[in-house]
Amino acid sequence: GELQLIKDSLKGKRNAQNELYKLYYAYVYSISMRYSASTEECQEITHDAFVKLFANLKKYNTEQNFKPWVRKITINVAIDYYRK
Repeated sequence: GELQLIKDSLKGKRNAQNELYKLYYAYVYSISMRYSASTEECQEITHDAFVKLFANLKKYNTEQNFKPWVRKITINVAIDYYRK
């Protein structure tokens, strides 16, 4: 399941990271859309959110739900995007 994908992603398993990406792409994209003025911006925020998500995956507390954590990262990336 999801937790195994997270654990495998932490071990650097590419296909697990890919599955996690596919699982959450639409969700991250929909959040990014709310903070974007264009499709291009939305794609950039989505991309940056996944980069940050994978870079910070080791900080994720597996006791918590993953979806709100993903949402928080995406929103923070979107806010950072507009501060640039």
